[in-house]
Amino acid sequence: MQTVKDAIWVFLDNEGPQTKNDNAQENMVTLAKEYPDWDRVLPEVEIVPLSKEEEKMTVGEIIGTRTYQRISNIDDIWGDFHRIPKDPSYSSGHTLKVVLPFYKAMGATSQWLYDFAKDSLLVVPNIGRVLVSLDAKYNVWQISTSYEFFIKAFCNLVSFDFSRARCTFVERFDEIPISNAEAGILLAFLKWVALTPVIEYDGKTGEVKKEHQACYDWITGFIWEVVYHLPVGKFLRIVHPVGQAQKREAVEEICRECGVSKEKVMVVDDSQTGVQIVEWLRGVGLTMMFNGKGRICSLSDIMYIGEDARAIEEVADLFAERGRQGVIDYYTPPREAKCGGLLAAVTPENIGELEPMSVKKRKEFRGVAIGELT
Repeated sequence: MQTVKDAIWVFLDNEGPQTKNDNAQENMVTLAKEYPDWDRVLPEVEIVPLSKEEEKMTVGEIIGTRTYQRISNIDDIWGDFHRIPKDPSYSSGHTLKVVLPFYKAMGATSQWLYDFAKDSLLVVPNIGRVLVSLDAKYNVWQISTSYEFFIKAFCNLVSFDFSRARCTFVERFDEIPISNAEAGILLAFLKWVALTPVIEYDGKTGEVKKEHQACYDWITGFIWEVVYHLPVGKFLRIVHPVGQAQKREAVEEICRECGVSKEKVMVVDDSQTGVQIVEWLRGVGLTMMFNGKGRICSLSDIMYIGEDARAIEEVADLFAERGRQGVIDYYTPPREAKCGGLLAAVTPENIGELEPMSVKKRKEFRGVAIGELT
């Protein structure tokens, strides 16, 4: 017999809808900022020119910010267009295993990763009470690309059951070795990458802009032909991030095991790693973007542009009561959310206006460095 709690199943991405963080990027920037010897790494290289934001940063912050942005961007090419033959499961979001050797080179430990996650958590307003309320009424899961260190810290903070989280596990982080020579090679690479442009490419074909091809080839070759074969490159061989494909697979598996039909599923996401879930549910389940960015916005049913997690509960309650089409009809035309901000059903006619508004709010709410990531 169906219970009220079985009315809908809510799958929440973490970074974006529930936290303002991009933990992997913040790890990189903070480790680079704290690393004491950048002047000894390729001392003849000067990182210029600087943006207005970078003029206020230390050399380490600039290196961490730029290199993560560039690796995250190229990760979308590798994942969306299946460019890594030796890793056929690679999909958007697998940046998280690519950067692990570099964390190690800058001195990270598993304890540091957990403690930093705990101390740096920036939760979306009201998410704690929203999770308690949603969990009392419906079936709620965390589906996140984020590291276990970060998701555990979040679950501990808001008293959410970590067993209902699917995220990226990093086993034996402290046991995988790195020599001083390896660390030197990786740090020199980071400093060189900070001098390169963000790779531009055709979003439909993955074809890299001609003037960026050599840079793309160099970065790709270094990661997959050099780092991959180093002892510390074991991270690339054994870590399996919950990227775009794996997020969809996790939702499918939970639904299959629990006998849940797509019509009962609501997914809240915000970025590229949610694309396959949204495509899987399209036209059947409900998909909601929380300050979303990129192609995922035009594929989704509902967009929220604002700063309050209570918008998630507003949409979930309406979904439980009226179903997918009822939600779409209610937010056509767009209307102000009860907690503030805008809730809108996505149409081909309004997406051109909604997405720029969403991206602007994303940068205001989460900061430019995170807001620009895909």
